[in-house]
Amino acid sequence: MQIGPDTTSVLEYLDSSVEGGLRKRNDIGVLLELGAQNSLGDTFNSIVTTGTGLWKVYGILKRLKPGAEGYSTIEIEFGNLLNEIRELLAEVINDSEDEIVQRYDDIYFGMTQGVIRNLVDLAHDLAAIKNLQRND
Repeated sequence: MQIGPDTTSVLEYLDSSVEGGLRKRNDIGVLLELGAQNSLGDTFNSIVTTGTGLWKVYGILKRLKPGAEGYSTIEIEFGNLLNEIRELLAEVINDSEDEIVQRYDDIYFGMTQGVIRNLVDLAHDLAAIKNLQRND
């Protein structure tokens, strides 16, 4: 997929404003580009909101010890947000090129620890976008 100059500018700005840079820069670029091309602004905003929630819940989950009060509730919320972001990602990439669908299927829709880490990394980047939206 060809990433346009507007999306490239946004990615460069985000990459430079996030400590350590974006973790899933190319995938964020694809989402931004598909969102713009297909007029999916509302869906993209839902992805950003859900990703931000996922990033926050992940931070809480990391600090809690298994068995701690509230741990199971946070764990359930984490799983719910993982499923929600997957559904939203599927909606954005649904009509895109086969190679994009295959890449997202491999990276975000499997049932492995690696997939969860990839979704958390994507959530990190989406939280950065949400933070940028708040500052504008």
